[in-house]
Amino acid sequence: MKNMITVESNFEPDQNWNARLLESGLGTIFQTKERGIFESAKHKIIYLIFRDENYTIVAQNIIKVSERFTDKNRKDKLFNKIPTSRKKLYSWVYGPVIFKKERSKEIFHAFKQFLISEKCAISGWTNILFPGDPQSLSSNYEILSWGTLLIDLSQSKEIVYQNISKHSGRKNIERSIKRGVIVEEINEKSLLEYSNLINEMKNNDMNDKSQFENLLRRWKTYKPMGYSGFLARKDEHVIGGLLFSYVNGHILEAGVARSKIDKLNHYYSQDLIKWKIIEWGIEHGQKFYDLAGFNPNPISEKEQGILRYKEKWGGIPYYFHRITEKPGLFSKLN
Repeated sequence: MKNMITVESNFEPDQNWNARLLESGLGTIFQTKERGIFESAKHKIIYLIFRDENYTIVAQNIIKVSERFTDKNRKDKLFNKIPTSRKKLYSWVYGPVIFKKERSKEIFHAFKQFLISEKCAISGWTNILFPGDPQSLSSNYEILSWGTLLIDLSQSKEIVYQNISKHSGRKNIERSIKRGVIVEEINEKSLLEYSNLINEMKNNDMNDKSQFENLLRRWKTYKPMGYSGFLARKDEHVIGGLLFSYVNGHILEAGVARSKIDKLNHYYSQDLIKWKIIEWGIEHGQKFYDLAGFNPNPISEKEQGILRYKEKWGGIPYYFHRITEKPGLFSKLN
């Protein structure tokens, strides 16, 4: 049967972009027009709309268009694997957002045809709550299994707390409290303190400083859709921080900040911050806390450690897909 899904490519979102996203219950900050607005300062943004034969919108996706990487010292191994024969990289996070689930195969087939016509390199992540069926892309792209753990925030604090590992989770939270760590919600004024802590971390790692102006612009852009964070203090020192978005009741972390003081003294500020975000999410009627991605088939001690750390929070595993270039494919074609 001929695929009847068509793809429209626009440089601006239509007026109902966010409304559809929120109504679907599948939205995250990455698929909001606010994300597009923020990224458009440095990148071209494409808003894709998928329509069926009745001209009904059945899916949508935000694509960020980047120049090919020229920094030979770039540490991002995922992007370094993308063949350099393509001049543009099309990337997306947690998309497409599919409104008609029964048309998933056709939507991904149409998406594949669009990507092929653009002659671009790609790197994308399917939606966590409904990844759909991207197997039609497998003839042209590599589809890898990926996972995350979601903490159900519809439960009581007592139940969620008991689900956390006693020895590696609850004990760390209790130790942090006993050692005098205080956690507070970030506001626009204290955002500078968070930024300074990030800069301190990057200086210690010999990296460039982050730009507070850029962070503040992101904060102001995302805040109306759902964006906040927490700082941890020990006496007069800011020792930890974590930002998060909460679009559609979907809490997503962004930007872990941890001081040397925290590490050396074992204050466990990040564990306490996570617990405070969980409490905040339950009190504010959020749906779940997304502990971000992990490799379900860890291939290194680091990946195994990441998985163990996430598992200790007692979340429910969800699986989705990472879509990238097939190694060597385009170098053969060109």
